[in-house]
Amino acid sequence: MKIGQVVKDRYKILEVLGEGGMAFVYKAKDTQLERFVAIKTLKPNYVNQEAFVERFKREAKTAANLNHPNIVQIFDWGIEEEPFFVMEYIEGSTLTSIISKNKTISLSDILFIGAQVSNGLQAAHQKGLVHRDIKPGNIMITPDGKVKVTDFGIVSLQNEESDITKTGSILGTASYISPEQAQGKPVSIESDLYSLGTVIYELIAGTPPFSGDSPISTATKHLTEKPEKLSNFRRDLPKGVENAVMKLLEKATYDRFKSAEDLRATFLQQRKSLQSEQTRENLVDLTNPKIKLRFTLPALLISVGVVFGTIWTLTQVFDGLPVDGGAPTLLEIPDLTGSEQAQALSDLQNLGFKVGIENAASPTVPAGSVISTQPTANTVANPNSLVTIIVSVGPEAFPIPYILDLEIERAIYVIEESGFTVGQKIEVNDDNIPRGFVISQNPVAGTKMSPNSKVDFVISAGPSLIKISDLSRKSPEDAIQILETLGFEYEIIEEYSENVDVGLVSHTIPSVGEIVPPTQIIQVIVSLGLKIEVPSLIGLNYQEASTVLQEVGLLPSATGDTGGTVSDQAPKEGEFLDPEGFVELSFGS
Repeated sequence: MKIGQVVKDRYKILEVLGEGGMAFVYKAKDTQLERFVAIKTLKPNYVNQEAFVERFKREAKTAANLNHPNIVQIFDWGIEEEPFFVMEYIEGSTLTSIISKNKTISLSDILFIGAQVSNGLQAAHQKGLVHRDIKPGNIMITPDGKVKVTDFGIVSLQNEESDITKTGSILGTASYISPEQAQGKPVSIESDLYSLGTVIYELIAGTPPFSGDSPISTATKHLTEKPEKLSNFRRDLPKGVENAVMKLLEKATYDRFKSAEDLRATFLQQRKSLQSEQTRENLVDLTNPKIKLRFTLPALLISVGVVFGTIWTLTQVFDGLPVDGGAPTLLEIPDLTGSEQAQALSDLQNLGFKVGIENAASPTVPAGSVISTQPTANTVANPNSLVTIIVSVGPEAFPIPYILDLEIERAIYVIEESGFTVGQKIEVNDDNIPRGFVISQNPVAGTKMSPNSKVDFVISAGPSLIKISDLSRKSPEDAIQILETLGFEYEIIEEYSENVDVGLVSHTIPSVGEIVPPTQIIQVIVSLGLKIEVPSLIGLNYQEASTVLQEVGLLPSATGDTGGTVSDQAPKEGEFLDPEGFVELSFGS
């Protein structure tokens, strides 16, 4: 494609956005909808290679079926000089670009990125799709902090193998590949979670968990080595965050998180638990030589501001000290644990301290009471210095997990693993949701509740039953309209009828009055006309055969001797005649 080219009489190519191993990405203008889009096109040297074309098509088809705010949306597909697809244009940068430019990412933002990627992966996993290549280069960050997962080119259907995802082939990126991928084994949702774990590890530590002299040596380390503890890189890292990341990097899939939704909830819980995050997460442990200093100019300016602010604060503190070398007046901070906020505030102010207030969750300290102080109780501080009281807001509230469309056993597992209790379970009929799947939940997903709160949900009892109505002597068109209104599928079968005119419905199978689920396929029997089925007359004498034929509306015909019994007949038994049609009889001794 060339700059200025109009693709598919609609998309005008404006500029090159980027280049990958097998594709170019262009910025384009959708001239019909008057919006910017991105166009991804296969490089010319891959156009004639079937495997790469198939992978490219797979990416477009897969992503197009994943309509989710954390997944880049596919709009269109086509082939001109080479295959291409049109996708959502994202203002922003990949995590790779952010890392390469030595941008600093706060721990709070890292956890938020992890939660959003998990949210996108959950949507893919619910469709039975495994991404297989989660890495910084496939994670986009918009200027307003939204995260988009891209590149579903080597996606795999769970429990399915294809030419590009078959067992024995190793696809993915060595630094972020799961152990099972490195061995060429089948992938699972836990494989994506492992790869996400490597990304989060790198964002925290400044380096991936494993690196080697070659992709093979790197992949081997995923199989044989344990990653270095994250706390060695960042001593202020909360234990819960480290435990979550190290759980993601377990070698065995069964030791990792069981779903992206579980991981998302964990990331958000850990993010919520961070206290004074805006202040604390901008600090770098300068005493740790393993920390990779990654300050941009704005970050450096912020750091300088912190230094000068610290100097100014220290100046203010020492301004209250005697200048003649006399001993300073220091005050002991009292133990206010369990005190009500108002009383603690009054006590500190009466001692001469400035007082700040922060809120935090606590499962043991009642809401409105003091958890602790900063600086801690029984330490000394200068008069007029700042003492912050940490006040409980009660038990921490966590988001209710999303359990819609899950089977009941899986829903119960997700609820309990998230720290909540299974509440009331109600079964109702639903014509669209299979039996045993969750239809609705209360509280809704995302609602923040304290641990052990009950989650009620409604489960599908399967389709309701419908009584078959009388469709006899209706036209096939009218019968079909009635069945479609009721939600039935149907098939038309033509048969001769004794009493229904040609072209009308004679009956249905199941028959009128039967009660069936809407999934039942209804056979609509349409009359071929008023025909009479010929009975068997073999072995009867002439008088007996004549009586039988007359009773059903047919007539006997015989030539020659009619003595003895009928040895042959035409038409044969089971064939059809018009009313008063003749049956030719042959007699033997």
